[in-house]
Amino acid sequence: MTQPAAAGPRTGPPRLDVFVISWQGHDDKARHIAGSIAAGQPADGGLRLSVIYSNAAEAPQSGAGRWLQLPNACYFGAKFALALREFDADVLLLIQADAACDDWPALVERCRQRFAQRPKLAMWAPRIDYTPWTPARVDIRPEPLAGLTHVAHTDGIVLAYAKPLVQRLQRLDYRDNNIGWGMDWIGICHAYSRGLEVLREDALRVLHPRSRGYDTREATRQWLAFMRQMDPAEQSLFEVLKRYSAEPEAAMKRLRRWLTRRIRGAARRGRARP
Repeated sequence: MTQPAAAGPRTGPPRLDVFVISWQGHDDKARHIAGSIAAGQPADGGLRLSVIYSNAAEAPQSGAGRWLQLPNACYFGAKFALALREFDADVLLLIQADAACDDWPALVERCRQRFAQRPKLAMWAPRIDYTPWTPARVDIRPEPLAGLTHVAHTDGIVLAYAKPLVQRLQRLDYRDNNIGWGMDWIGICHAYSRGLEVLREDALRVLHPRSRGYDTREATRQWLAFMRQMDPAEQSLFEVLKRYSAEPEAAMKRLRRWLTRRIRGAARRGRARP
């Protein structure tokens, strides 16, 4: 049985484990992000920086921080699983190499500040410029004075997890989830089922390209299998949050299909009457 995540008081600034996720063709971007973060590291040394990467040539790469190589067949799911195994801090901050930000050190420092200020914070993300999880779909409750919004979903482009949530995710099996959908879903459901916070930083903007380099159908198959690992409380929150954040257009399409089937069925039954 999954133990409840406990968010207790922290002593001093939280230590961060920052993982930049890179893949074929994105090594220069990963090197730029890692170099920017390394140059702005806090004087207290409360940050460890790693780049988890792969490339088609299976060639070693290097740059600021630790560079951890995986085979080129490893997608985000396998790389995230390695980040979980390597984690040794208070907060895990995940950054995809194709993300862009005007000031990476400032983003890292804001992340650190938020987890220091809010002991119940479980997941934190900036505003992503291209994501299906738009404010219209996911916003639950804003805190305008704080510049934060409680959300029903985030995006794994840039995302931070508190240690209790990392410990929950470490207990999951990632062997059949190479593409990597679902880690954010289970994290969010676990957080809300334990009375913890999932927040978006509204003043921080991260740019992300409109692209996907994988098979969506296979990603969905892996995601559905992965989500079976939720405990009952997480499953209940998933059903609530899934309906809350459902895409309106998709819901209308489902309604139209349902109405069409009903109309056609009624017409067939009418023709069958003597």
